[in-house]
Amino acid sequence: MAKGTNTKETIKRQALNLFVAQGVDGTGVREIAKTSGITEGAIYRHFKGKDELVWLLFSENYSAYAEKLEALQDREHGVANKLAAMIRGFCMFYDQDEILFRFLLLVQHGQLDKIDDKSPSPVRVVAGVIQQGLDQEEFKAPPFQDAMEATAWVFGIVLETATFKIYNRLTGSMYARADGLVKACNGALGLKP
Repeated sequence: MAKGTNTKETIKRQALNLFVAQGVDGTGVREIAKTSGITEGAIYRHFKGKDELVWLLFSENYSAYAEKLEALQDREHGVANKLAAMIRGFCMFYDQDEILFRFLLLVQHGQLDKIDDKSPSPVRVVAGVIQQGLDQEEFKAPPFQDAMEATAWVFGIVLETATFKIYNRLTGSMYARADGLVKACNGALGLKP
């Protein structure tokens, strides 16, 4: 790996840690440089500024996670199994890199509107699975109006649980909660496991 690539990856990881610990607004480029062991000018050789760094961290990881969810659901058959695989994937993602998960939750409101309709999106992956289930009549009298509403319910159940974990209202791993989250989502959507 080239020195520039190593530096860029170091900057990204250190910025991620600082953004989660102090918030994006509470973190400056000078602090990111110092924590990364480089000069402030070196940051600008890799990024135009903090806003570009935040966007890059968000967009790359948001899209990458959508691709992971796509792969997880693609291995399964039936909407219940596909959703279960993706919910377990969310939980594993949290446990494998809590800092990154927290960052994505922290900055999503300022970044989601920048995601274009062609970029991979976890929301579109989940909504696509639910729509497929609707098209194949896997839901018996669904309690939701459309696939996007059902997707909101799934994200609400899973992400609010993760938020409680972030604020130490819950202990233990997210993956230990995966089966309960699957049951809660199935119940909300009117799916049988």
